[in-house]
Amino acid sequence: MGMVRMEAGRRALLRSAATALALLLGAAGPALAQTPVKIGVVEGLSGPPAIVDFGESYLQGIKLALEDYKAKGGKTPIELVVYDDEANPQRAVSVVQRLIQNDGVAGVIGTVSSGNVMAFAPVLQRAGVPLIAGPSAATDITTKFIDQKPSFIFRCSMIEKYQIDAILDWAVKNYKKIGLLHSTTGYGNFAAQEATAGLKARGVELVAVEAAAPGVNDLTPQMIKMRDAGADLILHFHESFELPYRPLPRLDYKPTFAGNWGLSSLKVKDIVGVEAIQGTAMGQALDLSDPKAQAFNKRMTEKYGKDYRWPVVAALGYDAGQIMFAAVDKVGKSDPAKLRDAIENIDGVQAISATPAKPFGPNDHECLGQGDIFLGIWKGDTVVPAPK
Repeated sequence: MGMVRMEAGRRALLRSAATALALLLGAAGPALAQTPVKIGVVEGLSGPPAIVDFGESYLQGIKLALEDYKAKGGKTPIELVVYDDEANPQRAVSVVQRLIQNDGVAGVIGTVSSGNVMAFAPVLQRAGVPLIAGPSAATDITTKFIDQKPSFIFRCSMIEKYQIDAILDWAVKNYKKIGLLHSTTGYGNFAAQEATAGLKARGVELVAVEAAAPGVNDLTPQMIKMRDAGADLILHFHESFELPYRPLPRLDYKPTFAGNWGLSSLKVKDIVGVEAIQGTAMGQALDLSDPKAQAFNKRMTEKYGKDYRWPVVAALGYDAGQIMFAAVDKVGKSDPAKLRDAIENIDGVQAISATPAKPFGPNDHECLGQGDIFLGIWKGDTVVPAPK
């Protein structure tokens, strides 16, 4: 009888252990299923003010997109892992390597500096981790990789060539004497070369060309030379967007400026003043006369207050986030290769910017095409599309 009771006890103990294990596994299943998919975000959040303004604005848009994804019942938990690349290419490569090796991200969004993107894009391509670049604007960011099947490099941002083409078409139609001001950074020199070549192709010669280092804080000598050359339009590709405006009252000189999309910054408008910035033109991909864009602008203003600077940059960040998060939801887990495929095939995007519903394809990893970028002009407190 003793042996029978011991055997019965052993069986009961085994049944209890099996039940406990089943309950444990049952409880762990949902927990494991809810492990968030990590998405890396790399932006310039310290360093030169223009870099920070771009980086913070794009990040604001991404964060709002994630809030909306969660509010609309996105089934796959998503966690952002955010790093500041400090506008430094070596730092950018380092944090991207950390995102891949330590954080185990499924995808990456970023960054401001085109040079930083070109430094770390090959790292992501080799690792097979998809990138949605932005707000970097250098023309060839995605085309360098599009023939590497499959390419993991996408972008949701302004594209420099398209921006400059829109500016130059408008410039030669409306102005006779055009000057060029640019910084001596890689970006400034690149934009100057593009603008000079574009004008030459249109049969127009610049009346003056002036350059200034990125750290300069007074452009009076350059503006005097522009005034003396009779430039009525100045192509402006210096990252200190407000500087050329400052000496103008003293010089009795009021040219029109056209240039980088940073000239649409609300911060630049506040520094320069509404009257001084009137008529300034720049590439745009957000029409603030559109009710959807107005609603987005209102939300961002209420959420971020004075820290909200660039509607178009924030809108592109929002749309980059929308695309990435919708693709994650389709895949349902952390799988970079499948995420890449989902990004390339994403459809039905309800973008705030000019990004189309189906932004990408096998041979085009740009969310904006040439026809999506237009010329914007400051009119009152708002940037509006330039008259055609």
